Amino acid sequence: MERRRKKKISTKKVLKIIIPLIIVIILLINTKNIITLYQSKVTGYKFDTINTFHELDVYDNIKKHAYSSTLEKIITTEYYNPLYLDSYLDIKYYEKENYFDNINKLLNIGYNANEINDINSKLLDKSINLLISNDYLKDISSIINLEYFNEDNLERYLTYNKNNELDYVDLITYVNADLDHKYYTGVKDITDPKDILVLVNKYNKLPSTYEPDDLEAISNKYNRGFNNKMRHDAKVAFEEMAEAATKDNIYIYSGSAYRSYSYQANLYNRYVASNGFDDAETFSARAGYSEHQTGLATDIMNANYEYISANMKEYTWLLNNSYKYGFILRYPKGKEKITGYMYEEWHFRYLGKETAEEVNKLGITYDEYIARSIKK
Repeated sequence: MERRRKKKISTKKVLKIIIPLIIVIILLINTKNIITLYQSKVTGYKFDTINTFHELDVYDNIKKHAYSSTLEKIITTEYYNPLYLDSYLDIKYYEKENYFDNINKLLNIGYNANEINDINSKLLDKSINLLISNDYLKDISSIINLEYFNEDNLERYLTYNKNNELDYVDLITYVNADLDHKYYTGVKDITDPKDILVLVNKYNKLPSTYEPDDLEAISNKYNRGFNNKMRHDAKVAFEEMAEAATKDNIYIYSGSAYRSYSYQANLYNRYVASNGFDDAETFSARAGYSEHQTGLATDIMNANYEYISANMKEYTWLLNNSYKYGFILRYPKGKEKITGYMYEEWHFRYLGKETAEEVNKLGITYDEYIARSIKK
């Protein structure tokens, strides 16, 4: 029986099959590269980064957003977390140590991309570490963009925030005003007691030797006190205010203005002896902590030698007009925690017209005004 001969496959036939396949493969590869290059050109990301996007199946999401240097740099590192992809797209990149680790920690705590951008652009590294080691601080962007935010107080803000339910404005204000400390602790010695805007309270103490060198006796026409004096500008302003009040049939008088350090010490001790320490603390200042020592404050009386109270027409007139002459009600109702003293309808403080008008317009205490005047 005759064997059949095997047909030989010619080289030409093989080439006809293989060459087209090779061409197809080359075209496919080149097409993929061409597409990747195009996508890189359009989005701004590197060629290899585009390939990574495709490997992670996130390109369709990426292409909808503007280029992100943060995403470019983090996506190929161990810090990349797919849960935070959208956040990375909106977080600005900063050349900082432990940057990726830090933004992940901030995201874990609950800060969003916009807040993290503010944190990184406005705060020092030590402050960022403080935020990372604490719970989420609500309204962080609003806080650090406040004109009177003091970065040196950040740890105090965080601590005070844990124990108090406050809006961010009050949080910053109260800490700046030292209300996170107990009264008479962390006391600062006043170095410029002659400043017309000097703040004297339970955290700021006057020198025991301080006595204004421009004290002048208040005219007997507006005076119900003994040896009653104020500093020149305050005295002139008070007399102008009292004279203006008469045109509205209102008659006000200075009952107690300047008090020396020793006088205040004796007065405070008498109140402690008669009322007890706790009660005395609510209405009498310790020596060195009294505005009366500045010569810029006075307790106001009516024509009957009574210290004015909220139900008197003199009080109403002063509330509506005192700021026009540079005076403010220093210890208003509802602000006892801030001022450290009970509501005193009779105690008015001279600040000068401009500042008094500002405080009156804002409707806040002088303590709050100063706390909000701290510049970055």
